[in-house]
Amino acid sequence: MVRRRADGAGRRRRDEAELTAAVARIWRDLLGAGADVTDDDDFFELGGDSLLATWAAARIQDELGIDVTLDDLFQQTRLGALVAHLRLLPRRPRSAEAPVAAEGGALTAAERAVWLAAELAPQATAYLISVVVRVRGDLAADLLEDALGDVITRHEALRTAFLLVGTEPERRAEASVRVPVARVAEAGPPGADRLRELAAEDAERPVELDRAPLFRARLVTDGDRATALLLTVHHAVFDARSLELLVRELGECCAARAEGGVADLTPVPGPGAFGARQHAWLAGPEGRRAVAELAGSLTGLPAPGPFPRTEPSGTGDGAGDGIGDGGGGGGRDGVGAQRRETIDGGLAHAVRRLALRHGATLHMVGLAAFAVALADRTGTDDLAVGAAFSGRTTPEAQNAIGCFVNVLPIRVRTSGPEPFTDVLARVRDATLFVARHQDVPFEQVRAWFRQEGAAPPEIRVAFGAQDVARPAYRGEGFELTGREADTEQARLDLTCWLEAAGEDSLQAFWTYRPGLLTSSDVAALHGRFVEVLRTGAGTEPADS
Repeated sequence: MVRRRADGAGRRRRDEAELTAAVARIWRDLLGAGADVTDDDDFFELGGDSLLATWAAARIQDELGIDVTLDDLFQQTRLGALVAHLRLLPRRPRSAEAPVAAEGGALTAAERAVWLAAELAPQATAYLISVVVRVRGDLAADLLEDALGDVITRHEALRTAFLLVGTEPERRAEASVRVPVARVAEAGPPGADRLRELAAEDAERPVELDRAPLFRARLVTDGDRATALLLTVHHAVFDARSLELLVRELGECCAARAEGGVADLTPVPGPGAFGARQHAWLAGPEGRRAVAELAGSLTGLPAPGPFPRTEPSGTGDGAGDGIGDGGGGGGRDGVGAQRRETIDGGLAHAVRRLALRHGATLHMVGLAAFAVALADRTGTDDLAVGAAFSGRTTPEAQNAIGCFVNVLPIRVRTSGPEPFTDVLARVRDATLFVARHQDVPFEQVRAWFRQEGAAPPEIRVAFGAQDVARPAYRGEGFELTGREADTEQARLDLTCWLEAAGEDSLQAFWTYRPGLLTSSDVAALHGRFVEVLRTGAGTEPADS
Protein backbone atom coordinates (compact mmCIF):
# COMPACT_ATOMS: atom_id res chain seq x y z
CA MET A 1 0.00 0.00 0.00
CA VAL A 2 2.80 2.39 0.94
CA ARG A 3 4.67 1.54 -2.25
CA ARG A 4 1.54 2.10 -4.38
CA ARG A 5 1.03 5.53 -2.83
CA ALA A 6 4.69 6.36 -3.40
CA ASP A 7 4.52 5.18 -7.02
CA GLY A 8 1.40 7.29 -7.58
CA ALA A 9 3.07 10.38 -6.09
CA GLY A 10 6.10 9.79 -8.26
CA ARG A 11 4.00 9.56 -11.41
CA ARG A 12 2.19 12.77 -10.50
CA ARG A 13 5.52 14.56 -10.00
CA ARG A 14 6.78 13.28 -13.35
CA ASP A 15 3.55 14.29 -15.09
CA GLU A 16 3.72 17.75 -13.54
CA ALA A 17 7.37 18.16 -14.52
CA GLU A 18 6.60 17.12 -18.12
CA LEU A 19 3.64 19.50 -18.27
CA THR A 20 5.74 22.34 -16.84
CA ALA A 21 8.47 21.73 -19.41
CA ALA A 22 5.93 21.65 -22.26
CA VAL A 23 4.22 24.91 -21.24
CA ALA A 24 7.60 26.58 -20.62
CA ARG A 25 8.69 25.57 -24.14
CA ILE A 26 5.54 27.15 -25.63
CA TRP A 27 6.18 30.33 -23.63
CA ARG A 28 9.79 30.49 -24.85
CA ASP A 29 8.73 29.98 -28.47
CA LEU A 30 6.20 32.82 -28.29
CA LEU A 31 7.98 35.25 -25.98
CA GLY A 32 11.59 34.69 -26.97
CA ALA A 33 12.31 34.21 -23.26
CA GLY A 34 15.61 32.83 -22.01
CA ALA A 35 16.29 29.14 -21.56
CA ASP A 36 15.12 29.14 -17.95
CA VAL A 37 11.44 29.90 -17.38
CA THR A 38 10.68 29.25 -13.72
CA ASP A 39 7.46 28.62 -11.82
CA ASP A 40 7.47 32.22 -10.58
CA ASP A 41 7.81 33.81 -14.02
CA ASP A 42 4.80 35.85 -15.16
CA PHE A 43 3.63 35.57 -18.78
CA PHE A 44 2.91 39.29 -19.07
CA GLU A 45 6.04 40.43 -17.24
CA LEU A 46 8.02 38.43 -19.81
CA GLY A 47 6.42 40.48 -22.57
CA GLY A 48 3.16 38.67 -23.21
CA ASP A 49 0.00 40.40 -24.38
CA SER A 50 -3.50 39.33 -25.35
CA LEU A 51 -2.37 38.31 -28.86
CA LEU A 52 0.39 36.05 -27.56
CA ALA A 53 -1.93 34.70 -24.87
CA THR A 54 -4.39 33.71 -27.62
CA TRP A 55 -1.62 31.89 -29.44
CA ALA A 56 -0.43 30.21 -26.24
CA ALA A 57 -3.94 28.91 -25.55
CA ALA A 58 -4.19 27.55 -29.10
CA ARG A 59 -0.81 25.81 -28.78
CA ILE A 60 -1.69 24.27 -25.41
CA GLN A 61 -5.02 23.03 -26.76
CA ASP A 62 -3.43 21.56 -29.88
CA GLU A 63 -0.18 20.14 -28.51
CA LEU A 64 -1.23 19.08 -25.02
CA GLY A 65 -4.93 18.34 -25.58
CA ILE A 66 -6.02 20.55 -22.66
CA ASP A 67 -9.14 22.69 -22.98
CA VAL A 68 -7.58 25.93 -21.72
CA THR A 69 -9.20 29.31 -22.39
CA LEU A 70 -7.84 32.82 -22.81
CA ASP A 71 -9.40 33.72 -19.45
CA ASP A 72 -7.35 30.96 -17.80
CA LEU A 73 -4.13 32.58 -19.01
CA PHE A 74 -5.19 36.00 -17.70
CA GLN A 75 -6.20 34.57 -14.31
CA GLN A 76 -3.16 32.28 -13.87
CA THR A 77 -0.32 34.41 -15.17
CA ARG A 78 2.60 32.66 -13.44
CA LEU A 79 3.94 29.43 -14.89
CA GLY A 80 3.55 27.38 -11.72
CA ALA A 81 -0.01 28.55 -11.09
CA LEU A 82 -0.98 27.91 -14.72
CA VAL A 83 0.44 24.39 -14.69
CA ALA A 84 -1.42 23.60 -11.45
CA HIS A 85 -4.62 24.89 -13.06
CA LEU A 86 -4.04 22.95 -16.30
CA ARG A 87 -3.81 19.70 -14.34
CA LEU A 88 -7.42 20.21 -13.23
CA LEU A 89 -8.80 20.87 -16.71
CA PRO A 90 -10.35 18.20 -18.95
CA ARG A 91 -8.18 16.63 -21.61
CA ARG A 92 -9.15 15.46 -25.04
CA PRO A 93 -7.30 13.34 -27.58
CA ARG A 94 -5.17 15.31 -30.00
CA SER A 95 -6.94 15.64 -33.32
CA ALA A 96 -5.38 13.58 -36.07
CA GLU A 97 -7.37 15.51 -38.65
CA ALA A 98 -5.10 17.03 -41.27
CA PRO A 99 -5.72 20.63 -42.26
CA VAL A 100 -8.07 20.85 -45.20
CA ALA A 101 -6.33 21.69 -48.46
CA ALA A 102 -8.52 24.46 -49.84
CA GLU A 103 -6.93 26.54 -52.56
CA GLY A 104 -10.28 27.61 -53.99
CA GLY A 105 -13.83 28.32 -52.95
CA ALA A 106 -15.37 30.72 -50.48
CA LEU A 107 -13.38 33.54 -48.94
CA THR A 108 -12.48 33.63 -45.29
CA ALA A 109 -14.30 36.24 -43.22
CA ALA A 110 -11.22 38.48 -43.15
CA GLU A 111 -10.69 38.23 -46.92
CA ARG A 112 -14.36 38.91 -47.58
CA ALA A 113 -14.35 42.00 -45.35
CA VAL A 114 -11.46 43.55 -47.28
CA TRP A 115 -12.93 42.43 -50.62
CA LEU A 116 -16.24 44.15 -49.82
CA ALA A 117 -14.48 47.37 -48.85
CA ALA A 118 -12.39 47.27 -52.04
CA GLU A 119 -15.50 46.66 -54.15
CA LEU A 120 -17.01 49.91 -52.87
CA ALA A 121 -14.03 51.87 -54.19
CA PRO A 122 -12.10 49.72 -56.69
CA GLN A 123 -9.70 52.52 -57.64
CA ALA A 124 -8.90 53.47 -54.05
CA THR A 125 -5.60 52.56 -52.43
CA ALA A 126 -6.67 52.59 -48.77
CA TYR A 127 -6.22 48.82 -48.50
CA LEU A 128 -2.70 48.69 -49.87
CA ILE A 129 0.14 47.97 -47.43
CA SER A 130 3.60 49.32 -48.20
CA VAL A 131 6.32 47.02 -46.90
CA VAL A 132 9.99 48.00 -46.74
CA VAL A 133 12.60 45.28 -46.11
CA ARG A 134 16.03 46.86 -45.63
CA VAL A 135 19.19 44.91 -46.34
CA ARG A 136 22.42 45.49 -44.45
CA GLY A 137 25.60 43.69 -45.35
CA ASP A 138 26.50 41.80 -48.49
CA LEU A 139 23.54 40.13 -50.21
CA ALA A 140 23.35 39.57 -53.97
CA ALA A 141 20.27 41.11 -55.59
CA ASP A 142 19.66 37.98 -57.71
CA LEU A 143 19.77 35.81 -54.60
CA LEU A 144 17.18 37.95 -52.77
CA GLU A 145 14.90 37.92 -55.81
CA ASP A 146 15.14 34.10 -55.98
CA ALA A 147 14.40 33.90 -52.24
CA LEU A 148 11.24 35.95 -52.77
CA GLY A 149 10.17 33.35 -55.31
CA ASP A 150 10.74 30.62 -52.72
CA VAL A 151 8.46 32.36 -50.22
CA ILE A 152 5.77 32.80 -52.88
CA THR A 153 5.94 29.07 -53.64
CA ARG A 154 5.46 28.23 -49.96
CA HIS A 155 2.49 30.53 -49.24
CA GLU A 156 -0.83 30.19 -51.03
CA ALA A 157 -1.95 33.76 -50.25
CA LEU A 158 0.87 35.20 -52.37
CA ARG A 159 -0.50 33.25 -55.35
CA THR A 160 -4.18 34.01 -54.71
CA ALA A 161 -6.70 36.17 -56.57
CA PHE A 162 -10.39 36.82 -55.88
CA LEU A 163 -12.79 36.40 -58.78
CA LEU A 164 -16.46 37.27 -58.92
CA VAL A 165 -18.43 34.12 -59.85
CA GLY A 166 -22.04 35.08 -60.35
CA THR A 167 -22.73 37.36 -57.41
CA GLU A 168 -20.18 35.91 -55.00
CA PRO A 169 -16.37 36.20 -54.86
CA GLU A 170 -14.23 33.06 -54.91
CA ARG A 171 -10.60 32.59 -54.05
CA ARG A 172 -8.27 31.09 -56.65
CA ALA A 173 -4.74 30.08 -55.74
CA GLU A 174 -2.48 29.59 -58.75
CA ALA A 175 0.08 26.79 -58.77
CA SER A 176 2.70 29.36 -59.73
CA VAL A 177 2.76 33.05 -60.58
CA ARG A 178 5.12 35.30 -62.44
CA VAL A 179 6.23 38.22 -60.30
CA PRO A 180 8.09 40.93 -62.21
CA VAL A 181 10.58 42.56 -59.85
CA ALA A 182 11.46 46.05 -61.02
CA ARG A 183 14.94 47.23 -60.06
CA VAL A 184 15.88 50.70 -58.88
CA ALA A 185 19.62 51.46 -59.02
CA GLU A 186 20.93 53.75 -56.28
CA ALA A 187 24.45 54.84 -55.45
CA GLY A 188 24.85 53.40 -51.98
CA PRO A 189 22.18 52.38 -49.47
CA PRO A 190 19.06 54.58 -49.82
CA GLY A 191 18.07 56.78 -46.91
CA ALA A 192 14.75 56.57 -45.08
CA ASP A 193 13.30 59.54 -47.01
CA ARG A 194 14.16 57.95 -50.35
CA LEU A 195 12.56 54.65 -49.34
CA ARG A 196 9.42 56.46 -48.19
CA GLU A 197 9.32 58.28 -51.53
CA LEU A 198 9.63 55.03 -53.50
CA ALA A 199 7.03 53.26 -51.36
CA ALA A 200 4.54 56.14 -51.67
CA GLU A 201 5.07 56.29 -55.44
CA ASP A 202 4.32 52.59 -55.82
CA ALA A 203 1.26 52.77 -53.56
CA GLU A 204 -0.45 55.38 -55.76
CA ARG A 205 -1.72 52.72 -58.17
CA PRO A 206 -4.46 50.25 -57.15
CA VAL A 207 -3.93 46.48 -57.17
CA GLU A 208 -6.59 44.53 -59.06
CA LEU A 209 -8.09 41.74 -56.96
CA ASP A 210 -8.92 39.36 -59.83
CA ARG A 211 -5.35 38.71 -60.96
CA ALA A 212 -2.61 37.07 -58.91
CA PRO A 213 -0.29 38.04 -57.39
CA LEU A 214 -1.93 40.81 -55.37
CA PHE A 215 1.31 42.68 -54.83
CA ARG A 216 4.06 44.53 -56.68
CA ALA A 217 7.77 44.25 -55.93
CA ARG A 218 10.74 46.58 -56.43
CA LEU A 219 14.31 45.79 -55.56
CA VAL A 220 16.64 48.67 -54.71
CA THR A 221 20.22 47.84 -55.66
CA ASP A 222 23.74 49.22 -55.38
CA GLY A 223 25.50 47.55 -58.26
CA ASP A 224 24.75 43.84 -57.94
CA ARG A 225 24.01 44.12 -54.20
CA ALA A 226 20.50 44.35 -52.74
CA THR A 227 19.88 47.26 -50.38
CA ALA A 228 16.08 47.13 -49.97
CA LEU A 229 13.02 45.22 -51.13
CA LEU A 230 9.77 47.19 -51.49
CA LEU A 231 6.41 45.44 -51.68
CA THR A 232 3.01 47.02 -52.26
CA VAL A 233 0.60 44.33 -51.04
CA HIS A 234 -3.17 44.27 -50.94
CA HIS A 235 -4.49 43.80 -47.41
CA ALA A 236 -6.66 40.91 -48.67
CA VAL A 237 -3.54 38.68 -48.62
CA PHE A 238 -1.38 40.29 -45.92
CA ASP A 239 -1.45 41.45 -42.30
CA ALA A 240 0.89 42.24 -39.39
CA ARG A 241 1.89 38.65 -38.69
CA SER A 242 2.53 38.18 -42.42
CA LEU A 243 5.29 40.80 -42.27
CA GLU A 244 7.09 38.88 -39.50
CA LEU A 245 6.83 35.64 -41.47
CA LEU A 246 7.95 37.30 -44.70
CA VAL A 247 11.14 38.74 -43.21
CA ARG A 248 12.04 35.51 -41.39
CA GLU A 249 11.45 33.26 -44.38
CA LEU A 250 13.17 35.61 -46.82
CA GLY A 251 16.21 35.44 -44.57
CA GLU A 252 16.08 31.66 -44.28
CA CYS A 253 15.73 31.25 -48.05
CA CYS A 254 18.60 33.69 -48.70
CA ALA A 255 20.83 31.83 -46.23
CA ALA A 256 20.00 28.45 -47.79
CA ARG A 257 20.68 29.68 -51.33
CA ALA A 258 23.94 31.32 -50.26
CA GLU A 259 25.09 27.86 -49.14
CA GLY A 260 24.07 26.31 -52.44
CA GLY A 261 20.82 24.78 -51.22
CA VAL A 262 17.14 25.60 -51.04
CA ALA A 263 15.14 26.24 -47.87
CA ASP A 264 12.19 24.08 -46.88
CA LEU A 265 9.43 24.94 -49.35
CA THR A 266 6.79 22.64 -47.88
CA PRO A 267 3.51 24.52 -48.31
CA VAL A 268 1.83 25.61 -45.08
CA PRO A 269 -1.98 25.48 -44.71
CA GLY A 270 -3.10 28.93 -45.75
CA PRO A 271 -6.25 31.04 -45.43
CA GLY A 272 -8.20 28.58 -47.59
CA ALA A 273 -7.79 25.75 -45.08
CA PHE A 274 -8.60 28.08 -42.19
CA GLY A 275 -11.65 29.40 -44.04
CA ALA A 276 -13.03 25.90 -44.63
CA ARG A 277 -12.95 25.25 -40.89
CA GLN A 278 -14.37 28.68 -40.13
CA HIS A 279 -17.37 28.21 -42.43
CA ALA A 280 -18.11 24.78 -40.89
CA TRP A 281 -17.88 26.21 -37.34
CA LEU A 282 -20.16 29.16 -38.14
CA ALA A 283 -22.76 26.80 -39.64
CA GLY A 284 -22.82 24.66 -36.47
CA PRO A 285 -24.49 25.27 -33.10
CA GLU A 286 -21.34 26.53 -31.38
CA GLY A 287 -20.68 29.15 -34.06
CA ARG A 288 -24.31 30.31 -34.18
CA ARG A 289 -24.34 30.66 -30.39
CA ALA A 290 -21.12 32.71 -30.47
CA VAL A 291 -22.58 35.08 -33.09
CA ALA A 292 -25.73 35.59 -31.01
CA GLU A 293 -23.72 36.23 -27.83
CA LEU A 294 -21.47 38.83 -29.44
CA ALA A 295 -24.36 40.53 -31.21
CA GLY A 296 -26.38 40.56 -28.00
CA SER A 297 -23.62 42.45 -26.23
CA LEU A 298 -24.00 45.29 -28.75
CA THR A 299 -27.76 45.78 -28.62
CA GLY A 300 -28.90 49.26 -27.61
CA LEU A 301 -25.76 51.06 -28.78
CA PRO A 302 -26.42 54.73 -29.49
CA ALA A 303 -26.46 55.59 -33.19
CA PRO A 304 -24.84 56.77 -35.32
CA GLY A 305 -21.58 57.13 -33.35
CA PRO A 306 -19.34 59.72 -31.74
CA PHE A 307 -18.99 62.01 -34.76
CA PRO A 308 -22.00 63.23 -36.77
CA ARG A 309 -21.71 62.83 -40.52
CA THR A 310 -23.90 63.73 -43.43
CA GLU A 311 -23.08 60.80 -45.69
CA PRO A 312 -22.79 57.04 -45.07
CA SER A 313 -19.43 55.68 -44.02
CA GLY A 314 -19.60 52.52 -46.10
CA THR A 315 -20.38 49.02 -44.98
CA GLY A 316 -18.68 49.10 -41.61
CA ASP A 317 -17.33 45.67 -42.51
CA GLY A 318 -13.74 46.61 -43.10
CA ALA A 319 -10.74 44.85 -41.71
CA GLY A 320 -7.51 45.95 -40.15
CA ASP A 321 -4.55 44.74 -38.17
CA GLY A 322 -2.00 45.80 -35.62
CA ILE A 323 0.05 47.83 -38.05
CA GLY A 324 -1.83 51.08 -37.83
CA ASP A 325 -5.14 50.35 -39.47
CA GLY A 326 -8.68 49.66 -38.41
CA GLY A 327 -11.93 48.48 -39.90
CA GLY A 328 -15.06 50.03 -41.23
CA GLY A 329 -16.16 52.20 -44.07
CA GLY A 330 -13.34 53.49 -46.19
CA GLY A 331 -15.13 56.57 -47.48
CA ARG A 332 -14.77 57.65 -51.08
CA ASP A 333 -11.01 57.77 -51.33
CA GLY A 334 -9.63 57.01 -47.88
CA VAL A 335 -7.53 60.18 -47.83
CA GLY A 336 -6.93 61.24 -44.26
CA ALA A 337 -4.49 63.00 -41.98
CA GLN A 338 -2.27 61.87 -39.14
CA ARG A 339 -0.47 63.00 -36.02
CA ARG A 340 2.32 61.21 -34.18
CA GLU A 341 2.86 62.17 -30.55
CA THR A 342 5.56 60.93 -28.17
CA ILE A 343 4.60 60.05 -24.60
CA ASP A 344 7.31 60.72 -22.04
CA GLY A 345 9.30 57.75 -20.77
CA GLY A 346 8.24 58.08 -17.12
CA LEU A 347 4.57 57.85 -18.03
CA ALA A 348 5.22 55.02 -20.50
CA HIS A 349 6.87 52.99 -17.73
CA ALA A 350 4.10 53.81 -15.23
CA VAL A 351 1.39 52.74 -17.71
CA ARG A 352 3.02 49.33 -18.11
CA ARG A 353 3.23 48.88 -14.33
CA LEU A 354 -0.41 49.91 -13.99
CA ALA A 355 -1.40 47.22 -16.49
CA LEU A 356 0.54 44.52 -14.63
CA ARG A 357 -0.94 45.52 -11.27
CA HIS A 358 -4.47 45.08 -12.60
CA GLY A 359 -3.97 41.94 -14.66
CA ALA A 360 -4.44 43.97 -17.83
CA THR A 361 -2.49 44.69 -21.00
CA LEU A 362 -1.15 47.89 -22.52
CA HIS A 363 -4.05 47.73 -24.98
CA MET A 364 -6.63 47.58 -22.17
CA VAL A 365 -5.13 50.56 -20.31
CA GLY A 366 -4.87 52.59 -23.50
CA LEU A 367 -8.41 51.70 -24.58
CA ALA A 368 -9.81 52.80 -21.21
CA ALA A 369 -8.03 56.18 -21.50
CA PHE A 370 -9.11 56.54 -25.15
CA ALA A 371 -12.77 55.92 -24.22
CA VAL A 372 -12.68 58.46 -21.39
CA ALA A 373 -11.01 61.08 -23.60
CA LEU A 374 -13.48 60.45 -26.42
CA ALA A 375 -16.46 60.61 -24.06
CA ASP A 376 -15.21 63.96 -22.75
CA ARG A 377 -14.75 65.25 -26.30
CA THR A 378 -18.07 64.06 -27.74
CA GLY A 379 -20.40 63.56 -24.77
CA THR A 380 -20.89 59.94 -25.86
CA ASP A 381 -20.47 57.61 -22.86
CA ASP A 382 -21.45 54.35 -24.60
CA LEU A 383 -19.05 53.56 -27.43
CA ALA A 384 -18.24 50.74 -29.83
CA VAL A 385 -14.48 50.93 -30.32
CA GLY A 386 -12.94 48.73 -32.98
CA ALA A 387 -10.09 46.43 -31.97
CA ALA A 388 -8.04 44.28 -34.31
CA PHE A 389 -7.77 40.62 -33.28
CA SER A 390 -5.25 38.46 -35.07
CA GLY A 391 -7.85 35.86 -36.07
CA ARG A 392 -5.06 33.26 -35.98
CA THR A 393 -6.67 30.96 -33.44
CA THR A 394 -5.23 27.71 -34.80
CA PRO A 395 -1.53 26.80 -34.64
CA GLU A 396 -1.23 26.36 -38.41
CA ALA A 397 -2.74 29.81 -39.03
CA GLN A 398 0.04 31.34 -36.96
CA ASN A 399 2.57 30.36 -39.64
CA ALA A 400 0.69 31.34 -42.81
CA ILE A 401 1.05 34.55 -44.77
CA GLY A 402 -2.41 35.94 -45.50
CA CYS A 403 -5.19 38.12 -44.12
CA PHE A 404 -6.65 36.61 -40.96
CA VAL A 405 -7.25 39.74 -38.88
CA ASN A 406 -10.74 40.35 -37.52
CA VAL A 407 -11.77 43.83 -36.37
CA LEU A 408 -14.55 43.64 -33.80
CA PRO A 409 -16.25 46.29 -31.67
CA ILE A 410 -15.55 46.41 -27.95
CA ARG A 411 -18.35 48.15 -26.10
CA VAL A 412 -17.01 50.59 -23.54
CA ARG A 413 -19.18 52.50 -21.09
CA THR A 414 -18.01 55.43 -19.00
CA SER A 415 -20.01 57.28 -16.37
CA GLY A 416 -18.61 60.71 -15.70
CA PRO A 417 -16.18 61.27 -12.83
CA GLU A 418 -15.10 57.87 -11.53
CA PRO A 419 -11.81 56.16 -10.63
CA PHE A 420 -9.84 55.18 -13.71
CA THR A 421 -9.43 51.69 -12.28
CA ASP A 422 -13.21 51.21 -12.49
CA VAL A 423 -13.17 52.01 -16.20
CA LEU A 424 -10.14 49.76 -16.67
CA ALA A 425 -11.89 46.85 -14.96
CA ARG A 426 -14.89 47.16 -17.30
CA VAL A 427 -12.61 47.47 -20.34
CA ARG A 428 -10.67 44.39 -19.26
CA ASP A 429 -13.86 42.33 -18.92
CA ALA A 430 -15.25 43.61 -22.22
CA THR A 431 -11.99 42.93 -24.08
CA LEU A 432 -11.72 39.37 -22.78
CA PHE A 433 -15.37 38.77 -23.72
CA VAL A 434 -14.77 39.87 -27.30
CA ALA A 435 -11.46 37.97 -27.43
CA ARG A 436 -13.36 34.78 -26.57
CA HIS A 437 -15.53 35.50 -29.61
CA GLN A 438 -12.78 36.63 -31.98
CA ASP A 439 -13.59 33.87 -34.49
CA VAL A 440 -16.97 35.55 -35.14
CA PRO A 441 -16.81 37.74 -38.29
CA PHE A 442 -18.22 41.24 -37.84
CA GLU A 443 -20.21 40.69 -41.04
CA GLN A 444 -22.10 37.87 -39.23
CA VAL A 445 -22.86 40.19 -36.32
CA ARG A 446 -24.31 42.78 -38.68
CA ALA A 447 -26.36 40.08 -40.43
CA TRP A 448 -27.79 39.02 -37.03
CA PHE A 449 -29.03 42.59 -36.46
CA ARG A 450 -30.60 42.75 -39.91
CA GLN A 451 -32.42 39.47 -39.27
CA GLU A 452 -33.75 40.96 -36.06
CA GLY A 453 -35.01 44.02 -37.96
CA ALA A 454 -32.55 46.34 -36.21
CA ALA A 455 -29.93 48.72 -37.56
CA PRO A 456 -26.55 46.95 -37.50
CA PRO A 457 -23.68 48.51 -35.55
CA GLU A 458 -20.79 50.25 -37.27
CA ILE A 459 -17.14 50.59 -36.37
CA ARG A 460 -16.32 54.26 -36.74
CA VAL A 461 -13.40 54.60 -34.31
CA ALA A 462 -10.68 52.13 -33.35
CA PHE A 463 -7.87 51.76 -30.85
CA GLY A 464 -4.88 49.45 -30.86
CA ALA A 465 -1.58 48.87 -29.09
CA GLN A 466 1.42 47.13 -30.56
CA ASP A 467 5.08 46.44 -30.07
CA VAL A 468 6.84 48.08 -32.98
CA ALA A 469 10.06 46.09 -32.67
CA ARG A 470 10.85 45.55 -36.32
CA PRO A 471 10.87 41.99 -37.66
CA ALA A 472 14.47 41.04 -38.35
CA TYR A 473 16.61 38.17 -39.61
CA ARG A 474 20.37 37.99 -39.03
CA GLY A 475 22.26 35.75 -41.39
CA GLU A 476 25.91 35.14 -42.21
CA GLY A 477 27.10 38.48 -43.55
CA PHE A 478 23.69 40.13 -43.96
CA GLU A 479 20.68 41.35 -41.99
CA LEU A 480 17.07 41.97 -43.02
CA THR A 481 14.70 44.31 -41.16
CA GLY A 482 11.09 44.89 -42.16
CA ARG A 483 8.55 47.59 -41.46
CA GLU A 484 5.34 48.99 -42.84
CA ALA A 485 5.55 52.52 -44.16
CA ASP A 486 3.27 55.10 -42.54
CA THR A 487 0.15 55.89 -44.52
CA GLU A 488 -2.11 58.90 -44.72
CA GLN A 489 -5.09 56.74 -45.61
CA ALA A 490 -7.98 56.92 -43.14
CA ARG A 491 -10.23 53.88 -43.14
CA LEU A 492 -12.21 55.18 -40.17
CA ASP A 493 -13.28 58.49 -38.69
CA LEU A 494 -10.60 58.21 -36.00
CA THR A 495 -7.97 55.69 -34.94
CA CYS A 496 -5.31 55.77 -32.26
CA TRP A 497 -2.48 53.24 -32.21
CA LEU A 498 -0.25 53.15 -29.15
CA GLU A 499 3.15 52.01 -30.35
CA ALA A 500 5.64 50.60 -27.86
CA ALA A 501 9.35 50.29 -28.58
CA GLY A 502 10.74 49.21 -25.21
CA GLU A 503 9.78 49.51 -21.57
CA ASP A 504 9.94 53.32 -21.51
CA SER A 505 8.93 54.23 -25.05
CA LEU A 506 5.40 54.96 -26.28
CA GLN A 507 4.08 56.91 -29.24
CA ALA A 508 0.46 57.63 -30.09
CA PHE A 509 -0.21 57.49 -33.83
CA TRP A 510 -3.52 59.15 -34.71
CA THR A 511 -5.25 58.99 -38.10
CA TYR A 512 -8.47 60.86 -38.79
CA ARG A 513 -10.78 62.30 -41.42
CA PRO A 514 -10.12 66.03 -41.91
CA GLY A 515 -13.78 66.57 -42.84
CA LEU A 516 -14.82 65.53 -39.34
CA LEU A 517 -11.87 66.60 -37.20
CA THR A 518 -9.16 69.22 -37.39
CA SER A 519 -5.56 68.88 -36.35
CA SER A 520 -6.27 70.99 -33.27
CA ASP A 521 -9.21 68.71 -32.39
CA VAL A 522 -6.92 65.69 -32.44
CA ALA A 523 -4.20 67.54 -30.53
CA ALA A 524 -6.73 68.34 -27.80
CA LEU A 525 -7.94 64.75 -27.79
CA HIS A 526 -4.36 63.51 -27.42
CA GLY A 527 -3.79 65.94 -24.57
CA ARG A 528 -6.83 64.61 -22.74
CA PHE A 529 -5.76 61.01 -23.49
CA VAL A 530 -2.37 61.63 -21.88
CA GLU A 531 -3.99 63.39 -18.92
CA VAL A 532 -6.24 60.37 -18.28
CA LEU A 533 -3.27 58.00 -18.51
CA ARG A 534 -1.32 60.17 -16.08
CA THR A 535 -4.20 60.28 -13.61
CA GLY A 536 -4.68 56.54 -13.83
CA ALA A 537 -0.98 55.79 -13.40
CA GLY A 538 -0.55 58.41 -10.66
CA THR A 539 2.35 60.29 -12.28
CA GLU A 540 3.23 63.96 -12.52
CA PRO A 541 3.71 65.74 -15.86
CA ALA A 542 7.25 65.49 -17.21
CA ASP A 543 9.37 68.62 -17.19
CA SER A 544 9.39 70.31 -20.55
